This record gives sequence, structure tokens and C-alpha cells, in this order.
Amino acid sequence: MEPNFYVVGDNKITSFFLRNFKFIIILLILIIIGLSATIAYLKYIHIKDLEILNEHLERVKSRSTSLVEKLRETGQRDSKWEQQVLSQSSKQKKLNEQQASLIEKQAEELSELKSILQQREQVVQQFQSEKTSTQDQINNLQLRIRSLEQQLRSTEVSLTESKTENENVRAKIGELENEIRKFELKEKKRNKKAAASVKMLKSKSIANPPVTVERLKIDASGGKIKVSFYLTNKSKKLEIGRTGMFLSSPKNLDKDIPLSIENSIPYKIRRYRVIRRTFTKVKPGTLLRIMIWNAKNQPIVDEAYPIVQ
Repeated sequence: MEPNFYVVGDNKITSFFLRNFKFIIILLILIIIGLSATIAYLKYIHIKDLEILNEHLERVKSRSTSLVEKLRETGQRDSKWEQQVLSQSSKQKKLNEQQASLIEKQAEELSELKSILQQREQVVQQFQSEKTSTQDQINNLQLRIRSLEQQLRSTEVSLTESKTENENVRAKIGELENEIRKFELKEKKRNKKAAASVKMLKSKSIANPPVTVERLKIDASGGKIKVSFYLTNKSKKLEIGRTGMFLSSPKNLDKDIPLSIENSIPYKIRRYRVIRRTFTKVKPGTLLRIMIWNAKNQPIVDEAYPIVQ
């Protein structure tokens, strides 16, 4: 008798399970049977692997035991061979010691013979060296005598030549001294002319300024006016400020020239510094005006000089 299930209502899932209930139970039974079969197969394989490992271990153990026995046998053989070698080496050591003692005795005898031979050779060498040294001394003395004679001759010749050269040198020195004196006189005359030609026209400088104008030179050749002078420090400390050269007409001498960075040169002196400047297109009657300012930008020197063209 097969059970019959009837579903009342609209639940489709429960109706599906109830209709296929047998099929689902059979499927579960088959899955359980398959799993049990696979588990049994895996156990069987595991047992086989254990048997194979045991066999391999037994083989390894047998090999190791055989190797141990072989090593014991070889150790016994080696010990016997070592004893034989040690006995032979002791005998050989004794023989070597005897031979070494004999060699030492022979070496001592040879060293004594060598020392005797060396002493004899030294005596013979001394006689030979004394002979050769005496002969060498004679030869050296003869060579020295010849060289001294040659030196005397050469010195006589060189003395005569040096006398003539000294006379020529003295004459040349006298000529050069005369030329130097002439040049110095010319320079002195030029300096005097330059100093006399450049005379100060007007000065608005302070009394005893720390920085002054010295060795002023005005060269009006080649269409250009080249001016140079020594900016000299009269004090014992470092002086800092600015200086400048300007062209001015006689009418503008009473006017003050303001300080400008573009038209002035900075100075920082302990002794002196040479200042130079070149002017072009200078009109006749123009004056040169030199200004010096201190570190506080105050004028300390204001001097005017004529330009002779």
C-alpha cells in the first residue's frame, strides 16, 4: 500500500516535496552509499601506503646495519695500519735525528773551513788592494797635476778675458748712469713744469682736511683732457667717503655742487689712491673743480684749477 498525500492550499514547494518524496529519499541513500565507498577506498589506499613505507624503512635499516658493520671492519683495519705507520714513523724519526746530528757536525766543520778560507782570501785581497791603491794613487796624482796645469792655463786666459769684460762692463755702467741721470733731470723738469702749470684758483675746503689732493696732472693733448691726482689720507685712521671731478665756468664757482652717486667715486683709503678721469669737448676757459665728501656726505675739499689747452 503506497501512501497518498494530498495538499490543500496554494503552497507549491510543499506540494513538490510531497510528490517527489520517494525520489529524494532514494537520492540521499545513493549519496550516503557513494560517500561510504570513497571512505573505504581512501582507507584501503592509506593501508597500502603504510605497508610500502614499512618495507622501505626495513630496507634502509638493513642498509644502515651493513654500513655500520663495514665501518667497524675498516676501523679495525685502519687501527692496525696506524699502529704500523706509527712504529715506522718512530724508527724514521730516530734515523732522521741521527742524520740531522751528523749534518750539523759536518756543517760546523764546513763553517770552520770557510772561515779559514775567508781569512786567507782577506789577507790576499788586502795585499792586492794595497798594490792597486798605490798604483791608483800614483795615477790620480798624475791626473791631478795635468788638470791643475790645464786649470792654470785656462785661469790665465779667463783672467785676461775677465779684465777686458770688466772694463767693457764699467764703460757700459757709466753710460747707463749718465742716461739715468739725464732721464731723472728730464722727469724733474717735467714735474716742475706740471706743478707750476697747475695752480689752484679758488678753494672752499675746510681747515686741515683729513683727505687732500696731491700731484694733480692735467694733460690736454689729442683733443681730450686727462686728469689724474693722488687722493692722500693725512690722518692715521681709515678714511671713507666719495670724490668727484667736475667741469665748471668761472661764474659757477660760488655755487655748491650736490653729492650724486652717479658723478662721484667712493673711496676707502689708509694712505693714498690714484683718481683718473678723461673729459671730451671742453670749452676754452672751463675750470676743473675737485670735490671730496666724508663718510657723512659733508664736503671737506672744494678746489678749482685752470685747464690750459
